[in-house]
Amino acid sequence: MIPTAQDVATRLGRPLGQVSDAYAAEVADQASRCQVEPYTDALAEALHRRVQRSLAMRALPLGVQMDELGSTRIGSTDPEVRRLEGPYRRVVVG
Repeated sequence: MIPTAQDVATRLGRPLGQVSDAYAAEVADQASRCQVEPYTDALAEALHRRVQRSLAMRALPLGVQMDELGSTRIGSTDPEVRRLEGPYRRVVVG
């Protein structure tokens, strides 16, 4: 069963208002990229990570994090999301 926006907000320890738009976008993206029937625990875990990453990236609009050693580019995908969704990814042929 797909976690609700409230479930995700509770797990991430954030108010629903902060999570709802990222949740909606990530549910739609996951459904377009993966076979989500039946919805598994791995897909639910990936959805939590997707939303968490989306919220974290809002603070880094250019995808670059600065520290005392210089800058670090943040990758465009989460390896854990790729691992969890891998078996459910749709394969495009042609």
